[in-house]
Amino acid sequence: MKYFAICLSLFAISFSMFTHAESTVVGKVNFSKGSNAAQQSNQQPRLLGKDSDIYQGDNIQTCEGSFVIVEFNDGSKVTIRPNSNFKVEQFDNTNKSAKLTVYEGGVKASTGDFAKAGADNFQIKTPTATLKGAQDSEYSIKVCKENCDTPSKDAKKDNSVAKVVDVKGIVMAKNRSDNNADERKLATGSDLSPQDFLTSQADSYAVMVFRDGQKITIQPNSEFDIVEYNFQQPGKKDQMAFKLVTGGMRALTGSIGKKDHDAYKLDTPVATIGIRGTESETIIDNAVDVNTGSAPVYNHVTEGSISVKNEAGEMTLGQGQSSVTSSPTAPTTQVPSLPAKVTEQINSTPSPKAAPDADKAFDAKAPANSGKAAATIAVNKGTGTVTSKSEDEKKSDKTEKGANTNKSSDNTRNDSKSAPAANSTNNDSGGGKNANPTGGTVLTAGQSLTSSESGEAKTSSEMPADIAKEFANTPSPTGSSGASMSPLSESAGGGGCAVQ
Repeated sequence: MKYFAICLSLFAISFSMFTHAESTVVGKVNFSKGSNAAQQSNQQPRLLGKDSDIYQGDNIQTCEGSFVIVEFNDGSKVTIRPNSNFKVEQFDNTNKSAKLTVYEGGVKASTGDFAKAGADNFQIKTPTATLKGAQDSEYSIKVCKENCDTPSKDAKKDNSVAKVVDVKGIVMAKNRSDNNADERKLATGSDLSPQDFLTSQADSYAVMVFRDGQKITIQPNSEFDIVEYNFQQPGKKDQMAFKLVTGGMRALTGSIGKKDHDAYKLDTPVATIGIRGTESETIIDNAVDVNTGSAPVYNHVTEGSISVKNEAGEMTLGQGQSSVTSSPTAPTTQVPSLPAKVTEQINSTPSPKAAPDADKAFDAKAPANSGKAAATIAVNKGTGTVTSKSEDEKKSDKTEKGANTNKSSDNTRNDSKSAPAANSTNNDSGGGKNANPTGGTVLTAGQSLTSSESGEAKTSSEMPADIAKEFANTPSPTGSSGASMSPLSESAGGGGCAVQ
């Protein structure tokens, strides 16, 4: 029934008579598809079409399959996604200050002239965090009122064997079992399947967690193949086989390798690595030995033991020991320590030990940022500063304590946990200033932050995969509308909302 009342009314009204005397025009609609409405306190809702005026205090709601692009007077733009609730809390042309709120749903936004005036001059508030926009920047913001990560009743069964829990830079994957499969860029939350072939670029890495608890960090400039993975499959033995073609990896054994050492195998160009319950590192040198025609492979055991086997024999390494294997036919040699460049490469990426356990990585109902309300803020271009709800409230509390002479303001404060009622009054400017001396968390292009109502927050070098997929078809507010978007016609009621 989400937005049903407001959307149903769209079919019964035309553009309502609206008294503008006490409201200021702060922007216009550049594009509108479907049924979208704006409403002032104690006024009838107005259908939004192309060139419709937007006023300070407007509460904008979009229906299923509908969206609207708004351009504000300072040049900032916002695409308001379907099933969203968005409010223009404050837009002050004189002081060059804008404070907007996303109560539910999502938006894509780009900054304008106000953001050039200062870090606090363009703010978008959510129930759990506030974005302070920088000049020439673009953002994607997703808000859920309750449990964003709960899968829908129509969600498909998760058949993945591993989840990406951390990623930096560009790491691509392509499944070898499907000739028509596209190469895909991995992000936090991405699924991995048997026969996925991963490639990482320079200064890039990915940390993955498998269903049995096996954890692997893929180093920069690496090629890694999930050759086989079976875990708790009816009629199949639990086992895994990987292949490191180039680059390096760090591994922490899961339950499959702990129960059956022979069920784990890692192939490299010069040797096969077996485990005995361990944390280890395997690095393929980037320089080919002219004498052997192979790139040496270095191994180091942080905990437990491993076996290194090739045509020349097998060597077992214990905790703290290192080795080098120069070719498929050369014996593995134990070395006192790894070369400095290899150690530096290993230390450039996070240990898989720091990754979440499998039950947490695969539990969509209990994400790292659990809580009833949640918001993800991603920077698509430029930079942005995000302050948490707790930081905003601390600053707000200090402000209120020092403003006892203005007690009447307490009666006009709106609870940010829920959207304002259609006929309610809301004078809260939203997005309180950050009390943290560092000014919150600074995100750069490609980074995102997910915050929960409980105060937890997690940054990532990528937007979560499910949200990235959801936003992929959302038009950029700075792009061309295009005929394919089917703009709302001049007649009221175009588009409409399906009954939920």
